[in-house]
Amino acid sequence: MTRIKAIILVSACTLFAIFNVLPGVAQAQQSSPVHFRADAGIAHQSSTDLSDSGGDFAVDRWFVSVGMDYVWSSRSSLGFSVGGGKSFYTFAGDGSFGGGDPWNEIDDARLSATWRSGFGERGLFTLIPTVRLNGESGAGSGDGMTYGLYAAAAWQFSPQLTIGPGIGVFSRLEDSVRFFPILAIEWDISERWNLSTGRGLAASQGPGLTLSYKLTDAWTLGFAGRYEYIEFRLDDKGVAAGGIGRDQSLPLVFTAKLQPSAKFSVTVFAGAEVFGTLKLKDTLGDAVDESDYDPAPLLGASLEIRF
Repeated sequence: MTRIKAIILVSACTLFAIFNVLPGVAQAQQSSPVHFRADAGIAHQSSTDLSDSGGDFAVDRWFVSVGMDYVWSSRSSLGFSVGGGKSFYTFAGDGSFGGGDPWNEIDDARLSATWRSGFGERGLFTLIPTVRLNGESGAGSGDGMTYGLYAAAAWQFSPQLTIGPGIGVFSRLEDSVRFFPILAIEWDISERWNLSTGRGLAASQGPGLTLSYKLTDAWTLGFAGRYEYIEFRLDDKGVAAGGIGRDQSLPLVFTAKLQPSAKFSVTVFAGAEVFGTLKLKDTLGDAVDESDYDPAPLLGASLEIRF
Protein backbone atom coordinates (compact mmCIF):
# COMPACT_ATOMS: atom_id res chain seq x y z
CA MET A 1 0.00 0.00 0.00
CA THR A 2 2.81 2.40 -0.92
CA ARG A 3 0.40 4.95 -2.40
CA ILE A 4 -1.48 5.13 0.90
CA LYS A 5 1.75 5.81 2.78
CA ALA A 6 2.75 8.45 0.24
CA ILE A 7 -0.60 10.26 0.54
CA ILE A 8 -0.37 10.24 4.33
CA LEU A 9 3.23 11.50 4.26
CA VAL A 10 2.63 14.31 1.75
CA SER A 11 -0.58 15.48 3.42
CA ALA A 12 0.93 15.33 6.89
CA CYS A 13 3.97 17.33 5.74
CA THR A 14 1.69 19.93 4.15
CA LEU A 15 -0.34 20.32 7.33
CA PHE A 16 2.86 20.40 9.40
CA ALA A 17 4.10 23.29 7.29
CA ILE A 18 0.79 25.10 7.78
CA PHE A 19 1.01 24.45 11.54
CA ASN A 20 4.37 26.23 11.65
CA VAL A 21 3.56 29.15 9.35
CA LEU A 22 0.01 30.25 10.18
CA PRO A 23 0.36 30.55 13.97
CA GLY A 24 3.17 33.05 13.44
CA VAL A 25 1.00 35.06 11.09
CA ALA A 26 -1.91 34.92 13.50
CA GLN A 27 0.02 36.03 16.59
CA ALA A 28 -0.71 39.67 15.82
CA GLN A 29 -4.41 38.93 15.98
CA GLN A 30 -6.16 38.87 19.31
CA SER A 31 -8.19 35.81 18.33
CA SER A 32 -7.01 33.70 15.40
CA PRO A 33 -9.69 32.10 13.15
CA VAL A 34 -7.30 29.23 12.41
CA HIS A 35 -7.46 26.18 14.66
CA PHE A 36 -5.42 22.97 14.57
CA ARG A 37 -6.10 19.49 15.86
CA ALA A 38 -4.41 16.15 16.30
CA ASP A 39 -6.10 12.89 17.28
CA ALA A 40 -4.84 9.41 18.04
CA GLY A 41 -6.59 6.24 19.12
CA ILE A 42 -6.06 2.57 19.83
CA ALA A 43 -8.58 -0.26 20.25
CA HIS A 44 -8.37 -3.94 21.10
CA GLN A 45 -11.09 -6.44 20.30
CA SER A 46 -10.47 -9.57 22.34
CA SER A 47 -10.65 -13.01 20.77
CA THR A 48 -14.19 -14.12 19.94
CA ASP A 49 -15.68 -17.21 18.30
CA LEU A 50 -16.81 -17.32 14.69
CA SER A 51 -20.21 -18.87 15.31
CA ASP A 52 -20.90 -20.17 11.78
CA SER A 53 -17.48 -21.47 10.78
CA GLY A 54 -15.57 -22.39 13.93
CA GLY A 55 -12.30 -20.87 15.05
CA ASP A 56 -11.87 -17.40 16.52
CA PHE A 57 -10.24 -14.06 15.80
CA ALA A 58 -9.03 -10.89 17.52
CA VAL A 59 -8.28 -7.37 16.25
CA ASP A 60 -5.91 -4.56 17.28
CA ARG A 61 -6.31 -1.12 15.70
CA TRP A 62 -4.53 2.23 15.77
CA PHE A 63 -5.25 5.48 13.96
CA VAL A 64 -3.79 9.01 13.93
CA SER A 65 -4.95 12.18 12.18
CA VAL A 66 -4.10 15.87 11.93
CA GLY A 67 -6.22 18.72 10.66
CA MET A 68 -6.96 22.42 10.58
CA ASP A 69 -10.12 24.54 10.62
CA TYR A 70 -10.77 28.10 9.52
CA VAL A 71 -13.65 29.58 11.53
CA TRP A 72 -15.02 32.91 10.32
CA SER A 73 -18.21 32.99 12.39
CA SER A 74 -19.93 31.08 15.19
CA ARG A 75 -21.78 28.96 12.59
CA SER A 76 -19.43 28.95 9.60
CA SER A 77 -16.15 27.07 9.15
CA LEU A 78 -14.06 25.07 6.70
CA GLY A 79 -11.66 22.33 7.74
CA PHE A 80 -9.39 19.66 6.33
CA SER A 81 -7.90 16.52 7.89
CA VAL A 82 -5.68 13.61 6.91
CA GLY A 83 -5.14 10.39 8.81
CA GLY A 84 -3.96 6.83 8.64
CA GLY A 85 -3.68 3.66 10.65
CA LYS A 86 -3.72 -0.12 10.70
CA SER A 87 -5.90 -3.02 11.83
CA PHE A 88 -4.19 -6.28 12.79
CA TYR A 89 -6.46 -9.34 12.50
CA THR A 90 -5.38 -12.60 14.15
CA PHE A 91 -7.30 -15.76 13.19
CA ALA A 92 -6.82 -18.93 15.25
CA GLY A 93 -8.36 -22.32 15.87
CA ASP A 94 -9.72 -24.76 13.31
CA GLY A 95 -12.06 -22.33 11.60
CA SER A 96 -13.16 -22.70 7.99
CA PHE A 97 -13.91 -19.03 7.25
CA GLY A 98 -11.70 -17.93 4.35
CA GLY A 99 -9.58 -21.05 4.69
CA GLY A 100 -8.75 -20.17 8.28
CA ASP A 101 -6.64 -17.09 7.46
CA PRO A 102 -8.62 -14.74 5.16
CA TRP A 103 -6.62 -11.56 5.86
CA ASN A 104 -4.12 -10.05 8.33
CA GLU A 105 -2.88 -6.42 8.26
CA ILE A 106 -5.29 -3.82 6.88
CA ASP A 107 -4.08 -0.30 6.00
CA ASP A 108 -6.39 2.68 6.35
CA ALA A 109 -5.87 6.20 4.96
CA ARG A 110 -8.33 9.07 4.98
CA LEU A 111 -8.55 12.57 3.50
CA SER A 112 -11.62 14.67 4.27
CA ALA A 113 -13.01 18.19 4.42
CA THR A 114 -15.67 19.64 6.72
CA TRP A 115 -17.82 22.61 5.72
CA ARG A 116 -20.33 24.13 8.12
CA SER A 117 -22.58 27.06 7.24
CA GLY A 118 -25.45 28.73 9.00
CA PHE A 119 -28.74 29.42 7.24
CA GLY A 120 -31.68 31.45 8.45
CA GLU A 121 -31.59 32.53 12.07
CA ARG A 122 -31.02 29.11 13.65
CA GLY A 123 -30.12 26.62 10.89
CA LEU A 124 -26.79 24.85 10.45
CA PHE A 125 -25.77 22.84 7.39
CA THR A 126 -22.83 20.41 7.53
CA LEU A 127 -21.15 18.70 4.59
CA ILE A 128 -18.22 16.26 4.97
CA PRO A 129 -16.80 14.76 1.74
CA THR A 130 -14.11 12.11 2.20
CA VAL A 131 -11.79 9.83 0.25
CA ARG A 132 -10.64 6.54 1.78
CA LEU A 133 -8.04 3.94 0.90
CA ASN A 134 -8.54 0.63 2.70
CA GLY A 135 -6.68 -2.52 1.81
CA GLU A 136 -4.61 -5.42 3.03
CA SER A 137 -0.85 -4.79 3.06
CA GLY A 138 0.37 -5.78 -0.39
CA ALA A 139 -2.89 -5.01 -2.20
CA GLY A 140 -3.08 -2.40 -4.96
CA SER A 141 -3.98 0.87 -3.25
CA GLY A 142 -6.06 2.20 -6.16
CA ASP A 143 -8.27 -0.87 -5.93
CA GLY A 144 -9.15 -0.03 -2.32
CA MET A 145 -10.36 3.54 -2.90
CA THR A 146 -13.88 4.63 -1.99
CA TYR A 147 -15.60 8.02 -1.88
CA GLY A 148 -18.42 9.40 0.15
CA LEU A 149 -19.95 12.24 2.09
CA TYR A 150 -22.06 13.05 5.12
CA ALA A 151 -24.66 15.81 4.87
CA ALA A 152 -26.92 17.10 7.63
CA ALA A 153 -29.18 20.07 8.32
CA ALA A 154 -29.97 20.96 11.94
CA TRP A 155 -31.97 23.69 13.68
CA GLN A 156 -31.47 25.27 17.08
CA PHE A 157 -34.89 24.98 18.68
CA SER A 158 -33.56 26.32 21.98
CA PRO A 159 -30.19 27.13 23.58
CA GLN A 160 -30.24 23.53 24.86
CA LEU A 161 -31.35 21.65 21.72
CA THR A 162 -30.05 21.54 18.16
CA ILE A 163 -31.36 18.67 16.04
CA GLY A 164 -31.93 17.67 12.42
CA PRO A 165 -31.75 14.89 9.82
CA GLY A 166 -28.82 13.82 7.69
CA ILE A 167 -27.60 11.18 5.29
CA GLY A 168 -24.39 9.30 4.53
CA VAL A 169 -23.61 8.25 0.94
CA PHE A 170 -20.59 6.02 0.27
CA SER A 171 -19.33 4.03 -2.67
CA ARG A 172 -18.49 0.37 -2.01
CA LEU A 173 -15.85 -1.90 -3.48
CA GLU A 174 -17.35 -3.82 -6.43
CA ASP A 175 -20.85 -3.09 -5.18
CA SER A 176 -23.67 -0.54 -5.20
CA VAL A 177 -23.60 2.80 -3.39
CA ARG A 178 -24.48 2.61 0.31
CA PHE A 179 -26.95 5.05 1.92
CA PHE A 180 -27.65 5.39 5.65
CA PRO A 181 -29.54 7.93 7.80
CA ILE A 182 -27.90 10.26 10.31
CA LEU A 183 -29.34 12.03 13.33
CA ALA A 184 -27.49 15.29 13.99
CA ILE A 185 -28.18 16.25 17.59
CA GLU A 186 -26.69 18.31 20.41
CA TRP A 187 -29.04 18.22 23.39
CA ASP A 188 -28.25 19.45 26.89
CA ILE A 189 -30.92 17.44 28.68
CA SER A 190 -29.97 19.05 31.97
CA GLU A 191 -27.01 20.87 33.47
CA ARG A 192 -25.01 17.60 33.50
CA TRP A 193 -26.72 15.25 31.00
CA ASN A 194 -26.10 15.52 27.24
CA LEU A 195 -27.11 13.50 24.16
CA SER A 196 -25.07 14.13 21.02
CA THR A 197 -23.96 12.72 17.71
CA GLY A 198 -20.85 10.72 18.50
CA ARG A 199 -17.72 9.72 16.65
CA GLY A 200 -15.98 6.39 16.12
CA LEU A 201 -12.39 5.28 15.85
CA ALA A 202 -10.52 5.18 12.55
CA ALA A 203 -12.49 3.36 9.87
CA SER A 204 -15.95 4.15 11.13
CA GLN A 205 -18.64 5.06 8.63
CA GLY A 206 -21.58 6.99 9.96
CA PRO A 207 -21.86 8.74 13.32
CA GLY A 208 -23.48 7.14 16.34
CA LEU A 209 -25.00 8.53 19.52
CA THR A 210 -23.40 9.30 22.88
CA LEU A 211 -25.24 9.87 26.15
CA SER A 212 -22.91 11.58 28.62
CA TYR A 213 -22.94 12.77 32.22
CA LYS A 214 -20.62 15.58 33.38
CA LEU A 215 -19.29 14.26 36.67
CA THR A 216 -16.99 17.22 37.39
CA ASP A 217 -15.54 20.12 35.42
CA ALA A 218 -12.83 17.77 34.11
CA TRP A 219 -14.48 14.33 34.06
CA THR A 220 -17.33 13.12 31.82
CA LEU A 221 -18.83 9.63 31.80
CA GLY A 222 -20.83 8.26 28.90
CA PHE A 223 -22.40 5.43 26.95
CA ALA A 224 -21.96 5.29 23.17
CA GLY A 225 -23.27 3.14 20.34
CA ARG A 226 -22.82 3.13 16.60
CA TYR A 227 -23.00 0.92 13.51
CA GLU A 228 -19.50 -0.03 12.35
CA TYR A 229 -18.86 -0.91 8.69
CA ILE A 230 -15.31 -1.58 7.47
CA GLU A 231 -14.58 -2.78 3.92
CA PHE A 232 -11.14 -3.34 2.36
CA ARG A 233 -9.34 -4.73 -0.69
CA LEU A 234 -7.45 -8.03 -0.22
CA ASP A 235 -4.01 -8.93 -1.56
CA ASP A 236 -3.36 -11.51 -4.28
CA LYS A 237 -3.19 -14.50 -1.92
CA GLY A 238 -5.79 -16.69 -0.24
CA VAL A 239 -9.15 -18.09 -1.30
CA ALA A 240 -10.41 -14.66 -2.45
CA ALA A 241 -7.25 -13.22 -4.01
CA GLY A 242 -7.77 -9.57 -4.95
CA GLY A 243 -11.25 -9.74 -3.48
CA ILE A 244 -12.97 -7.86 -0.66
CA GLY A 245 -13.12 -8.28 3.10
CA ARG A 246 -15.83 -6.79 5.28
CA ASP A 247 -16.22 -6.46 9.06
CA GLN A 248 -19.46 -5.00 10.39
CA SER A 249 -20.78 -4.81 13.93
CA LEU A 250 -22.51 -2.66 16.56
CA PRO A 251 -19.99 -1.47 19.21
CA LEU A 252 -21.57 -0.48 22.54
CA VAL A 253 -19.12 1.07 25.00
CA PHE A 254 -18.91 2.93 28.30
CA THR A 255 -16.59 5.93 28.21
CA ALA A 256 -14.65 8.06 30.68
CA LYS A 257 -13.24 11.35 29.42
CA LEU A 258 -10.70 13.54 31.19
CA GLN A 259 -10.52 17.08 29.81
CA PRO A 260 -8.38 19.31 32.04
CA SER A 261 -8.54 22.14 29.45
CA ALA A 262 -10.33 23.03 26.24
CA LYS A 263 -7.20 22.08 24.29
CA PHE A 264 -6.57 18.56 25.56
CA SER A 265 -8.57 15.44 26.42
CA VAL A 266 -8.07 11.71 26.98
CA THR A 267 -10.87 9.16 26.70
CA VAL A 268 -10.88 5.49 27.67
CA PHE A 269 -13.66 3.11 26.70
CA ALA A 270 -14.74 -0.48 27.32
CA GLY A 271 -17.66 -2.53 26.08
CA ALA A 272 -18.46 -5.07 23.39
CA GLU A 273 -19.03 -5.43 19.68
CA VAL A 274 -22.35 -7.18 19.09
CA PHE A 275 -24.20 -8.45 15.98
CA GLY A 276 -20.84 -8.87 14.26
CA THR A 277 -20.36 -10.38 10.80
CA LEU A 278 -17.30 -11.09 8.64
CA LYS A 279 -17.77 -11.40 4.89
CA LEU A 280 -15.47 -12.44 2.05
CA LYS A 281 -16.10 -11.57 -1.62
CA ASP A 282 -14.25 -12.26 -4.88
CA THR A 283 -13.05 -9.67 -7.39
CA LEU A 284 -16.51 -9.51 -8.98
CA GLY A 285 -18.19 -8.76 -5.67
CA ASP A 286 -19.79 -12.19 -5.36
CA ALA A 287 -19.95 -13.72 -1.87
CA VAL A 288 -17.32 -16.39 -1.15
CA ASP A 289 -17.79 -16.89 2.58
CA GLU A 290 -19.60 -15.31 5.53
CA SER A 291 -19.76 -15.88 9.28
CA ASP A 292 -21.37 -14.17 12.25
CA TYR A 293 -19.25 -13.82 15.37
CA ASP A 294 -20.10 -13.84 19.06
CA PRO A 295 -20.14 -10.63 21.17
CA ALA A 296 -16.52 -9.48 21.42
CA PRO A 297 -15.05 -7.57 24.39
CA LEU A 298 -13.71 -4.18 23.27
CA LEU A 299 -11.48 -1.64 25.00
CA GLY A 300 -9.31 1.26 23.97
CA ALA A 301 -8.33 4.89 24.39
CA SER A 302 -8.14 8.09 22.36
CA LEU A 303 -6.30 11.40 22.65
CA GLU A 304 -7.36 14.80 21.30
CA ILE A 305 -5.27 17.97 21.09
CA ARG A 306 -6.64 21.33 19.95
CA PHE A 307 -4.59 24.50 19.52
